[in-house]
Amino acid sequence: MAGQTVAVRPQDTLIRATTAQRRFLASRAPNVVLQGGARSGKTWAGVLKALLLLRQSGSTGMYVSPTYSQLEQAALPHMQMLAAQMGIAAVWRIRLTPGMGRIDLPGGGTMLLRSADNPQTLLGATLGWAVADELGLWRRMAYDYLQDRLSDPEGPRQFAATFTPKGRTWVYEVLGQPREGLEIIHTTPFDNPTLPADYFARLRREHGEGSRYWQQEVMGEYVSWEGLVYEAFDIERHVHPYPPDARPVTTVVGVDWGWSNPGVMTVLPLMADDVLWAAEEAVEKERPVEWWAAKGHEILRRYPTIRSFECDPSEPANIEALVRAGLPAVAANNSVLPGIMAVAGRLPADRPRGAPRCVNLVRELGLYSYKTRSDGTSRKDEPAKEDDHSADSVRYGAISYELPRPQRVRIRLADRYTI
Repeated sequence: MAGQTVAVRPQDTLIRATTAQRRFLASRAPNVVLQGGARSGKTWAGVLKALLLLRQSGSTGMYVSPTYSQLEQAALPHMQMLAAQMGIAAVWRIRLTPGMGRIDLPGGGTMLLRSADNPQTLLGATLGWAVADELGLWRRMAYDYLQDRLSDPEGPRQFAATFTPKGRTWVYEVLGQPREGLEIIHTTPFDNPTLPADYFARLRREHGEGSRYWQQEVMGEYVSWEGLVYEAFDIERHVHPYPPDARPVTTVVGVDWGWSNPGVMTVLPLMADDVLWAAEEAVEKERPVEWWAAKGHEILRRYPTIRSFECDPSEPANIEALVRAGLPAVAANNSVLPGIMAVAGRLPADRPRGAPRCVNLVRELGLYSYKTRSDGTSRKDEPAKEDDHSADSVRYGAISYELPRPQRVRIRLADRYTI
């Protein structure tokens, strides 16, 4: 990341950072958080913080992302680039295995790479420091496990976190208000000099400056959302790792089409105990239907119990293309309120569950809201058409499970009963 405001100097290399990033990097508080909106340079700063702690402390630390796929896609590219600039990549030993990794420096110092969606992997280590990415998507258990590991007397015993708030969850209760031992640093994408000027025009046009979405996702503020469609959704209760030995009775894939807005495929297995899972998702922009067909076949190979791809019916030509490609694609039932009830009705009993790797779905379920009237009240009959792409895909799948099923009947034949 390039900027002109301030700089930190690891070894002989000048690496520029914004004022907020520099405060975060220089902080020695026992707990320090960089809280901000999307594209404000949080992950970059968290990775650099981890590399500085790795080099300076000589102790064992841990860098933790919400999921391992996010670690691979978002954090590791920054880590490899910055390590090369700092001269660390020339001497480190890096080992990556499925689900975790490890970096060792020859003069001492180790960084363990982990994901918060499997809290058990955070146990067992004695840590001198820890850096957490996108803490707003974590369950409280993972945070508590990580804090309990910070016991190495040779380390700085510092916990650093970067995140965009996701409502007033446990993160707000623990790290959202000033207290002893906590430094809170706020940043926004307006602090990021690498973003093009028309990026902000797009944000204002698409989300409306001052809207609740703007406050949370752009300005990085804690927002109390009123008029949420899924008021009962709770990350602690409803987000769990998809069981590796899961044996679904049947599976559908919810499909929402998009181009400039993202298209989505969400895999929705149904278990024998009537728990509906969101096991994984594909979320992409500007992909032709041929790409989605290939993605569908990839998903079909991993989930052999798939009975149908429940597709947004607004694009019949796309559905026909999936059928021609050999996928069991059908037009989904697009009754909005019944579909919402098919999802919401499962929430109180914790019967819909989402895997942490369904990052976009988890984000949308905490944002998806009803339209607001001029007097500020919510219209409970019409959701706003924003932050709804993954939510719609789940709605298509959930309502397909609610359709009438064949009933077993008892018929009397002479003196015997037959089912």
